[in-house]
Amino acid sequence: MGDVDRDLAEFIGSVLPNSSSRDLVLETLQSLGVETLEDLKYVQEPDLVNILRPIEARKLIARINALCADNSNSPPSTSSSSESSTPHRPSPVDNNWHFNFEIPWSKMPSEITRKLKNKERPTGRERRELIRLMVAEILTICPSPGKKHLSEISRKIVSTYPQSFRDVIEDQVVGSGYDSLTKQLQSRVDNMRRGKNSLFLKRQTSSASEGEDPPCKMKRVDTYGCINWQPKRLPLNETEDTQKCTQEELKNMHKNKRKNTKSIENKMMATFYTQRSNIISGMETPVLVKEWPYLFEMCGIMVHFKELTGMDVDREAMSSKCKRVISYLISHEKKNKIEDILSGMEIAKAKDLDADLPGCVLLLLKYFSEEQAKMFQLVDETSLPSEVDQLPSTPCIVVCGSSPLTAGHFMIAVDQIIVKDGVTNCGEALLMMFVTYYCLNISYPAELGATLEFMQRCLFKINPDKGTKVEKKESKKQQSVNPKVLSLITNIANFEWRE
Repeated sequence: MGDVDRDLAEFIGSVLPNSSSRDLVLETLQSLGVETLEDLKYVQEPDLVNILRPIEARKLIARINALCADNSNSPPSTSSSSESSTPHRPSPVDNNWHFNFEIPWSKMPSEITRKLKNKERPTGRERRELIRLMVAEILTICPSPGKKHLSEISRKIVSTYPQSFRDVIEDQVVGSGYDSLTKQLQSRVDNMRRGKNSLFLKRQTSSASEGEDPPCKMKRVDTYGCINWQPKRLPLNETEDTQKCTQEELKNMHKNKRKNTKSIENKMMATFYTQRSNIISGMETPVLVKEWPYLFEMCGIMVHFKELTGMDVDREAMSSKCKRVISYLISHEKKNKIEDILSGMEIAKAKDLDADLPGCVLLLLKYFSEEQAKMFQLVDETSLPSEVDQLPSTPCIVVCGSSPLTAGHFMIAVDQIIVKDGVTNCGEALLMMFVTYYCLNISYPAELGATLEFMQRCLFKINPDKGTKVEKKESKKQQSVNPKVLSLITNIANFEWRE
């Protein structure tokens, strides 16, 4: 965080010390064009009404006015003192900083240090810890490192400890030898920056002409068809203290493995405001798992999804849609291309396993020529969560077996960590993986874009054009349908099919 951002954050914190919207206020001020404390004098109360409660907005404006009055009453200063009183702007980072970057080996945990000295390979968990520490150090120097920076740092790491980090298969170096390390660093940087990007805000063009409508207040554009992306305030009769109390009750219920589903759902619904605040502020996934464990259980995440989108998932309707899609794809794809999928579906049905949704998704991946490994990571049947490594940063399903159709054990991963173990149904795993994209504000990866968009529009019937009514017109301009997805939806709609 630069000095200017820090000054703004400290000023907001001094006015609103107990507000959960401080990060949101900072992002909004930055999106308005506030670059120094002096720029605050141009901020008006209407700019803040959609992110703060009325009293909070007025308190902030009052303090801004007082700050501006103090500055205007101060005696004029010389040019040199004026320069020293102006908030410092961080100088641009030298684009070749990575050549002088020092690897923070001294900050590594003792067990990792021991393994490196003994030329042993760290476990997946230890390697992720090293990546976290490395990226934290990198971001203190450069807030937006590029691939060339991360690639050079990976090269330095591998050259220092080749036996511990070099990409090797059967004693043969794969690629550069540090591609996987570079990819992990990139994923970690993306994850760290995901929650810190300014929220997308739009303002309609205003005019000073008489007879025209006054300028519209700033409105949030709900993405992906969400209707409650950021609740404006706590529910009635709720305070930050009651929210914290309910959160602790949920953590204790999860720890003690309580089975009272109705109570869990009610408590998750009551604390939805705080969950969204934590997610939007950029709380990291491992912390979310600890603070909101039911957000990674089916009973909890489906409550969050319904509050977020206003939708229940109709499993029976989805099954019927899957059968129609499967029938169309089978009739239009070459049998030799999908033979393994069809045989897997037959085996699953013979074992009374859910074959419709996973079979449909596998056929869609094949139809759109997208990367199955980005959604399904195959591991050994006896693999433990701590043994699973090399996961994508986006949500995926870890399949403990040779096929998603016939396996009996699944795990859900987000941000390269296992967030849910012990799922025994592939359909449930797919459902949980998909809604995770919504609940954690994660964009679809390019490698799965068409398949996920088809699932969104056809199987789940979530239309991103239907956000808030105020921004519906602008939303349609921003959300364009993938032509391949639109073509497939149209063809299936016109397909003569009987269940």
